[in-house]
Amino acid sequence: MAFPDDQKDRVKKIDDYLMRSLGIIENKTLKTAMAHYPAAGGKRLRPLLATMASEAVGGKYDAAIPFGVALEIVHNFTLVHDDVMDEDDTRRGIKTVHSTFGIPEAILAGDALFARAFEVVLDSEVDDTDLVRLVDILARSVRLLAEGQQLDMDFERAKRISPSDYMKMVEYKTAVLYSAAARGGAIVGGGTDVQEEALAEYGRLIGLGFQIWDDVLDLRSDKETFGKPVLNDIRNGKKTLIVVQALEDLKGPERAEFLSVLGKKGATPGELMKARDILESVGAVDHVTKVADELVKEAKKALKVVKNPANKKALSEFADYMVRRTS
Repeated sequence: MAFPDDQKDRVKKIDDYLMRSLGIIENKTLKTAMAHYPAAGGKRLRPLLATMASEAVGGKYDAAIPFGVALEIVHNFTLVHDDVMDEDDTRRGIKTVHSTFGIPEAILAGDALFARAFEVVLDSEVDDTDLVRLVDILARSVRLLAEGQQLDMDFERAKRISPSDYMKMVEYKTAVLYSAAARGGAIVGGGTDVQEEALAEYGRLIGLGFQIWDDVLDLRSDKETFGKPVLNDIRNGKKTLIVVQALEDLKGPERAEFLSVLGKKGATPGELMKARDILESVGAVDHVTKVADELVKEAKKALKVVKNPANKKALSEFADYMVRRTS
């Protein structure tokens, strides 16, 4: 079986731990809202990476589950709040938390998820020094996530941003959790400083590739496959790397036509599809696909610190999946 099918048993253990972690909430409405996304399923890529990193440095994979689940809870916290900010009605094929329970309840659910993550990370069975490091990684990740989200919103209003601006935003908003997962897993597994740094860089690079590929899927996939509305990046005026690259190349009427739709909340399906076709015709989508592939190629170089061939192969397949998935 190829990744991620060969990790189904491990993902089930992660899922069980995640749902038990949310089960302590007493208020039924709050608990249901908090569990709304986790209960709908998911690939659990961040906690899965933490367990694989722990194993790759010679540790036990399940020792990293608490830290990985803490990251997954943080991830879900950001989804709840991001959906409120983006005014999205669906995610993963279901109604968003705020659409189901209301905006006040969604804010509370996000806040409670945020707090619960820090309780869960304390279940990690490591010495006090490493436990402090894990908490620090988690806290720093949340702060950078907030900075990344703010940059993303700032970019919607900006007339021009550069590819490096975009990459910084994505590093903060998306890649930080993958880097944290790999670093934290290496710490739990007792890896060396060299292994920890290399795996953290591996996580950062595949996280960048993951988000760039996500931007591609928003244009090339469909709602049923992707699990959330497509073409929303154009409707919301997102300055993805695709858009950034296109705006450097587009000229004349085509550029004006694309800009007339970018960020237009009331854009018709036809207008959105025309804007997508413009991005395709200028070569921007193919360009960023190559960028994502190069990031994964670079990430694999960091795996030279992994001695076990089976662990190295598993992490290599994980990296490939990040830019080949369909949802």
